[in-house]
Order: sequence, then C-alpha cells, then structure tokens
Amino acid sequence: MAEYISSFITGFDSVIGVAMTRSLPGVKILNVYDGLVYYSYGGNVQNINHLSFFNNSFLVYKTYKGSSLSFDKMVSQASIPVDRGKRLETFRVRFSKENQFVKVGKQTAFGAEKIISNKINMKVDRVNPQNEYWFIIRSENIGFFGKLLRKRKITEKTLHKGELRPELALLMCVFAGIKHNEILCDPFAGYGAIPIQVIQSYRIAKMYVCDNDKNLVDRLNNIDTFKHCVCKVSIKCEDAMQLESVKDNEISLIITDPPWGYYENIPNIEEFYNSMFRSFKRILKAEGRVVVLSARKNEIVAAVKNEKGYIIKHIDTLVNGKKAGIYMVQFNK
Repeated sequence: MAEYISSFITGFDSVIGVAMTRSLPGVKILNVYDGLVYYSYGGNVQNINHLSFFNNSFLVYKTYKGSSLSFDKMVSQASIPVDRGKRLETFRVRFSKENQFVKVGKQTAFGAEKIISNKINMKVDRVNPQNEYWFIIRSENIGFFGKLLRKRKITEKTLHKGELRPELALLMCVFAGIKHNEILCDPFAGYGAIPIQVIQSYRIAKMYVCDNDKNLVDRLNNIDTFKHCVCKVSIKCEDAMQLESVKDNEISLIITDPPWGYYENIPNIEEFYNSMFRSFKRILKAEGRVVVLSARKNEIVAAVKNEKGYIIKHIDTLVNGKKAGIYMVQFNK
C-alpha cells in the first residue's frame, strides 16, 4: 500500500484515528504526531482528498529518521518513481522545518529540482506551479519527502470574521462522538459550520440550528445543505439563553462555538456562560452532553462548576493562533 502523511489541527491527536477509520476503510495508521498523521492506504487517493478534517496531504516517497536531519542529506538520498506522462506540467520544491517554510542553498534546491525533472515530465515553475514536492523535517526526529496531493483551500482570508473552519467543526463532531439518530442543537450557529458538518457526515434524527442574528439566520435558511433535509433541520432566530422552540429534556447533544467575549460586547463573560449552561441544562436529556469551544478556559471551568456540572474530557487546540479548548460537559439533573 502507498504511504501518506496528512496534517490536521493541533490537539486532535487522540481523535484523528477514529475519524480516519470511519472515513477510510482499510487504512493503517503508522504513527500520529502533533498535527500530523503517517499512514498507509490502498484505496483511491481521491478518498483522501475528500476528507475535510485534513489540511495538507502528501504521497510519501521517502521517510527519514534521526536527530541530525538536514535538507542536504535528505535531497542526496531522495528518490522518486519514473513517470514520463505525455502531459507536460510544472512543479516546484518546498522545504519545511517544524511547520515553517525555510530557504536552502542553491545547490540543495537545484539538486532537488533535478531529481524530480529527471524522472517526471515536468518543468520548474517556482511561482505558480501545478505540482509541489516537499521535504519536511519534524521536531520528532523524522522527515518526509513527498508530493502534495491536497492543499487547504479555505484560509482565514476566505472565511467571514468569526466563522469556524470546516475541518475544526468536523473534528469537534468526531470528538463529540455523535450517535445514530441523536437529536442535536447548535444554539450559536453563526455561519453554520458545525450544523453543515453534522448533516453531511452523520445520520441524526434532528438538529436545532439557532442564532440571535436575523441576518445570519436568513443566510442559514439559504444554505443548500439545509434545504435538502428540511425534515431534519429546524432553523430559528432565537436567543441561546431561552431557546423557546426546544422542549425540556429533548436534546442529547449540544455542540457549539459560543462567543468568547473578546470581540462581542459582553460585560461579564463568566455570568454569560453561567446563563448559557443554565439554558442548556433545561433542554438536555438526563445523560445529555455539551461540547463547547472557547478560549476562555477559566470562565468555562468556573461556569460548569457553578451550574453543578463536570468536564468529562477536553483537548487543547489553536484557533487562528489563539489558545483554545474544546470541552465535553455533563450536568447533574
């Protein structure tokens, strides 16, 4: 089987295997690093490209191990299969060390380009190529040489302010352990990142999608994903502290990204979270759970305690460079 590496959002090392096993039958995970998974897979490579919880994915040609890895040595030992296809394409070579692009000497760069151009019918284009080949050095004393298969298309520049990245939304769903025919709620749906991933990836009974911004709710009502399953999705313009359309003890899972109090006018974020969890407790079933994303760890922990709840598990991650956490919470009812 061919070997691959794929990068993902930091902090999700413990759940990436679950996500991959569910989505890539027959995959064999060789190792998991912080934000990177190394694996073998014998299926169609397009199955990898379609996974939205990955950032960049690579077909691996060679792996390197050792505490003194250098790009000079990696290039000198690199190999690539011959492919003399009829179509002439372009490529460039990139060098990444500990998740940062670095410059290398001309001899090393030209040597890497020569290795590839001698085996594949391509010419160098260092500005706007059709293909990329990367040499990667990780802090775990391992390196890789491979071809970029899928590059992350959605960046912070393409998202609305405050919009959750789709890969983060999907990994939150995996962390939540969504079950067949559950009834879910996202009380702070915003641009719909979490509900979209839920509807596209899981067979649920129903999902309440709520936000108190009418413009955002109007936008949610026009998303094709929701239009195609109106029987499963209820979209309402509602205050998360009330949730009038949701019955008592109806919800088994709340999964949401509430305000953090950094960009919104919230005088007391801890009291905001207290009120939020009180509202959540009303609609949750006895064994219901909440999965919430926030950068306000101290305030979340305090609010959970104030409302007689407990954190089952959590993971630390980064959201737009800011430290944040995802917490699974249950309450004594």
